[in-house]
Amino acid sequence: MSAYDPSSREPDQLRDQLRRLFRHRAVIAAGLLLGAACGGAVSTVGGADYTATGEVVVQAISTAPFEAGGVSADKQISMGTERQVARSATVAGRAAEELGEGADPAQLQRGLRVSNPPDTHILEFEYTADSPQAAAERVNAFVRAYLDHREAAVVRRIDNTVAELNEELQPLIEQREELDEKIAGASTESARQTAESERANLTARIADLQGRVTGLKTLDTSPGDVVRRGEAPEAPSGPGIAVLVPVGAVAGLAGGLLAAWIRSLLDPRARSAGEVRTALRAPVLGTLPPRRDGAGILEVGPSHGGERAEEFRTIALRTLRHPRLAEPGGLLVVSAREHPGTLPAAVNLAAALAETGRDVLLVEADPRTPRLAGELPVRGTVREPVPGRWPDGARATVDAGTAGYLELVPGCRVPDAARALNSPGFTGLLSGAAERGEYVVAVTAPLLSHADGTAVAGLARGVLVVCDPDTTLRDDLDRVRDLVTSVGGHVLGAVLYEGGRKRRRGPSPTAPAEPAPPAGGAGTDRFGTGTGDGPGPGGTGEDTVALKRLEPEPSEARPDTAYGSYGRYRRTGDGTAPRP
Repeated sequence: MSAYDPSSREPDQLRDQLRRLFRHRAVIAAGLLLGAACGGAVSTVGGADYTATGEVVVQAISTAPFEAGGVSADKQISMGTERQVARSATVAGRAAEELGEGADPAQLQRGLRVSNPPDTHILEFEYTADSPQAAAERVNAFVRAYLDHREAAVVRRIDNTVAELNEELQPLIEQREELDEKIAGASTESARQTAESERANLTARIADLQGRVTGLKTLDTSPGDVVRRGEAPEAPSGPGIAVLVPVGAVAGLAGGLLAAWIRSLLDPRARSAGEVRTALRAPVLGTLPPRRDGAGILEVGPSHGGERAEEFRTIALRTLRHPRLAEPGGLLVVSAREHPGTLPAAVNLAAALAETGRDVLLVEADPRTPRLAGELPVRGTVREPVPGRWPDGARATVDAGTAGYLELVPGCRVPDAARALNSPGFTGLLSGAAERGEYVVAVTAPLLSHADGTAVAGLARGVLVVCDPDTTLRDDLDRVRDLVTSVGGHVLGAVLYEGGRKRRRGPSPTAPAEPAPPAGGAGTDRFGTGTGDGPGPGGTGEDTVALKRLEPEPSEARPDTAYGSYGRYRRTGDGTAPRP
């Protein structure tokens, strides 16, 4: 799969999204705990609910003439209608009358649920109450109320039908009595036979009606049978605390993840190296671990190694491998806003460059709050600049321990900072670095706080941006790049400070190896890399170059060995010509 294929970046993008989410672990944990607490509160405040169940088999009772007539029971009973009747206000009223104590039918209906299993004539009555006894009593009351209501309806219909049949039967009986009198007083045989024929037909009709009345009066009016009485349940029917707490925790976790995702989207800070790289459109050259307590500003050289010193050496080597700094030139170290690591980054980067045998000039281009001269191990006295003509004449030599020596142009308070940073003397320091064959590392005030850095960025061959992803805004990094490119500068990369974040450490270095004497001619530095004109293989990439930490033999006085005095000699072919 090609590295330029967007699908090949999907795992990295997913990991980046997860890292963004888990930066807000407090929000996720708060959501989880809040959800669990809400689940426990619902279980405690809501109380336990108990559900009792009763079942009734509904029997088919047809309307008049009350015979099935060969029709199946499924056609005689509508279970949907019976379910609605069981939930009706009339049945609830009957149940309230049976329970007594002024029970409200509408209130009773809220806890009732009636269902009908498919392909059955069974009605399931379920009642939910706050106690097992109440649930059982009320479900049984509804079962009896339903059966009583259905039976009363059937009896009422039977009585109405019997009354109608009796009304129809009474005139026929009276007419039969009249025919009996007519037959008894008939004068002719023909009249008597006619009356007897009418009486026979009338008697048949009367017998039919009487049979129907008798059938109705002997009809079984039972509406159904109770197949399961409601009993007091032994356990609550609703979810208990063992269920509500995990469910609440899951819901809270989902809410916490959503809140963390929204917060990560709205977070203006550049919280990762990838976001810094995207904002600056330049690689991250190194990430510095937290500073040790009591460590001085100069760590490359006096500290005899250490994780931060090795990281500064890595940053220096990667800077040298950039095409713009393959030859000596100016380098600006600056931050977007005020950052305490800007000066240490510039100082140690200059020391790491000096350690490779380059001629290095460190320039404190801060005409407002200069302080390097008082914090660095300066040899001798610092030459003060000519009044009003900084940086002319202001020079000092810094003893960087095993890294050698480097020149320092300390800052000086001047009334007009813009004039000083645009003076011919200062411009010549950076623009003439290639002619002098030295690397000039300049450090100035924050780029977005003062215009000093903008003036210097146009003179330097490259700019290194120092930032802490936890506090630096992405918009600030965008503005830094825009300012640097607007004056013709170039952002080489970024140097990140981890702050208080935990950093994954690699294996500790083993015992230091014996240093090898420098080679002449082509010249190899203490990192074992060539010092030719151009960058080495892979020098312009973003891969960190592995470096070996070399330390001198401990002694009271540092001898001028190949390692201890490496920065004291100009590289003139055999590496032995001392610095003037």
